[in-house]
Amino acid sequence: MITDRDIQILTLLVRYYLLSRDQIQRLCFSSIASSRSAARKTRERLQNLVTLGLIHRHKFEFYNSAAGRPAPLYYPSRKGCEFLAEHFDDERYLATTVHTPVAQYAMHWLALNETHIALDDAIARQHAVQLDGWINEFDIVNKDESVPEKRFRLYTLLRESPRLVCAPDAAFLLSVAGHCKVFYVEQDRGTSGVRHIAASKTPGYVQMAESRLHRRHFPTTTFDTFTVLVVAPNPRRRDALRHAIKTMPGAELWKFVSATELTPESVLDAPIIHPCDGEPKPLVRVRSDVSLTIANGGEKQP
Repeated sequence: MITDRDIQILTLLVRYYLLSRDQIQRLCFSSIASSRSAARKTRERLQNLVTLGLIHRHKFEFYNSAAGRPAPLYYPSRKGCEFLAEHFDDERYLATTVHTPVAQYAMHWLALNETHIALDDAIARQHAVQLDGWINEFDIVNKDESVPEKRFRLYTLLRESPRLVCAPDAAFLLSVAGHCKVFYVEQDRGTSGVRHIAASKTPGYVQMAESRLHRRHFPTTTFDTFTVLVVAPNPRRRDALRHAIKTMPGAELWKFVSATELTPESVLDAPIIHPCDGEPKPLVRVRSDVSLTIANGGEKQP
């Protein structure tokens, strides 16, 4: 039997792609007072969905102190997406990524989803700001396109020779009072040197900005530019990245935040978003005179 809670789990996996049992429990079973009961119910529903072939279980093979003990992860199956497409009468579910995640990137995906979950939670707590789309790295951007060959993802080949690409971890669109801005997410885990990141990542975004290719991903944006939001694991790493990128072309596109400060309560309007040089500001600021600022990108009058 498929319950409403099962359908909720299926839709969450379509949205986030890869989730741990703890994340699913937090998102779906937080109303259960006893944490032990919530964990039992979560495992029960997940096992049912795995048995039915509606989701896949991926064994987490390695240990990381930040993630706790090794534990299974869950991701969508083709059968589960077909079920959702029929249940909601929406064929866009059929364009969901269902390939097996690469184990070495599991921690990266879990960290990225913590950013996504915090933003979703923050949006749900208020009414002034809307999240008008989130695209993960492997998502099809234009799911309404019926011809598979015409569909595309965030990964953008900008030049064949010498080869230049732009490959964000995710992208989203924030809307306030009719004004919409694109954000590209770079979820940093401290696994690469900051100089390497500055040298390898900035040229692609510069070309994206010059060609205004962000409009290809989000045609409804009202800004001619975008923001690259780097989520670093801690303030020290955040500031090291700021220092490395501030002398690079396109440095004005980049903003930085520490994951330790990024919470549902802070992500939208707390001054935690740092430019390469200068004081931190909120991601979105709606003032009493109804004028607004989105990601330090200039004020607009609605």
